[in-house]
Amino acid sequence: MEKSKVTCEMKLNDKNMNYTQEMNLPSKSGYCMPFEEREGEVRMSLGYGAQTHTKTGKEFFHHGIDFITKHYLLSACADGVVSGIGNDARHGLFQVIRYGKYEVTYTHLSNVLASFGTKVKAGSVVSVSGELLHIEVKYGGEEINPLEFLTMIYGNLKMIQQQGRTGMPDFDTIDMDISTDYEDEQEEVEQLMLRFYPGYLAELHDGRYLLPPHTEQSLRNIFSLSAIKNYFYEVIPSLSNPLGIGQRTVPVAAKVQNLLIADFLNYMALRHQIFLSTLSESDKKKTSDEALRSGGIIDPLAELEIDIQSFDIPRLVTVYPDQAGIRWWTKAWFNNQEEGENSIEITRQTAIRFLQNRIDKDVMLEEYFPKQMEVYHTAIEQTREQLLKQINVS
Repeated sequence: MEKSKVTCEMKLNDKNMNYTQEMNLPSKSGYCMPFEEREGEVRMSLGYGAQTHTKTGKEFFHHGIDFITKHYLLSACADGVVSGIGNDARHGLFQVIRYGKYEVTYTHLSNVLASFGTKVKAGSVVSVSGELLHIEVKYGGEEINPLEFLTMIYGNLKMIQQQGRTGMPDFDTIDMDISTDYEDEQEEVEQLMLRFYPGYLAELHDGRYLLPPHTEQSLRNIFSLSAIKNYFYEVIPSLSNPLGIGQRTVPVAAKVQNLLIADFLNYMALRHQIFLSTLSESDKKKTSDEALRSGGIIDPLAELEIDIQSFDIPRLVTVYPDQAGIRWWTKAWFNNQEEGENSIEITRQTAIRFLQNRIDKDVMLEEYFPKQMEVYHTAIEQTREQLLKQINVS
């Protein structure tokens, strides 16, 4: 009985196996395969049609094709609309997308990103696979081999690419022409990046170059505020726009761009003593001094058997309240000074944060004793330079 059922299903589905030109799918946004191909990672684990169960030995009819995907982002293949989302015992979490007369079902998903009724374009990220991705395809309501559909999509994609186009959408919903503070030096910055950017990324990755704290904090603040204001995923994410950002996020992107370019130039000043040609000598010195103060580079003395603290300047800071515990002050001492600096009144909240070690000592000093800290930094750098010259470390 089981074998007869399988044979019947094969004959029924053989009717739609022959692909014709009328079945070609038009798509203004181009075409995209369901997921990115990764060498050695993606493989089809089960084909379409009559199969033999590996454990029971029984024959059964497989209505789709299976891939080992391991939580891949899944993309829309063309212009379409999400026509169904559900969860059942057979398919687990699944999503149905309609492309003209085609209806494609992704099953065994770990997450769905495009909700019911959402219009999608080629490359729009619609869901996330589980360890396994099962795909079923119907044309005009009749089940077909999904490989026929994917072959058609792949053929259209390659044909468009041969015509000199990408085959992917332009996503004209957003104009990402981002202007930065370095427009006049753009060509020079790009030339520097062509030569030095791989080294910059490598040193960031292995910790030889550290992102300056103020740059890292600025980036955190920008992304946190953007998330709060719902700047991300304003449109359906795609391969060309993975954060789904819209037009109103262009100023945010410009700020991030400025910070990243500035940090690359900070690295160039520290590592290679290379500066933009538009800088004057005084600006170059200022840039170099700022780069050294930023702490964005591993101390060149770190690997030497030298007590770095031996030329540091002792500095202490404390907080204390009045007798009623209502008003609070902070006081600082530099270089073992007996009297110390004049006390400065602070808020009770700041005092508590400092006592709870939520404010670093030097951060506190920079905030309330900036002039003294400027003298401190200058003295440290002068001593450092003298020491470096003595031991011939460049």
